[in-house]
Amino acid sequence: MNPELGPYVQMGRLAEQMATRYQIDPNLDLERLVQHFMDEVEVNVAADKFDHSGFMKNIRGPLKIAADATSDPRRKEFLQSVVDALSTRLEGI
Repeated sequence: MNPELGPYVQMGRLAEQMATRYQIDPNLDLERLVQHFMDEVEVNVAADKFDHSGFMKNIRGPLKIAADATSDPRRKEFLQSVVDALSTRLEGI
C-alpha cells in the first residue's frame, strides 16, 4: 500500500477536519466528537485485515505533531483527545 494514500492518511485528514469544526464551533461537544472519530477508526479496523496497531499508530503520530504545533486551544484539545483515544485503543490490542 502506498504510504501517501493509506487509509490512515484519510483518517488523519478526517481528524484535522473535525478539529477545524471543533475549533470554530464552541457548541460542539468534545467527547461526542472524539467518540465519533473513534467509531470511524473501529469501522476501518473491523473492515480490513491489516496491521491494526500500525494503522492507528500511523494516524496518531502525525496528529500528535499537529496537536503540539497548534496554538489554538480548542484545536489542540481535540487533536490531543484523539491522540489519547488512539493510545487507549492501542493498549487494548
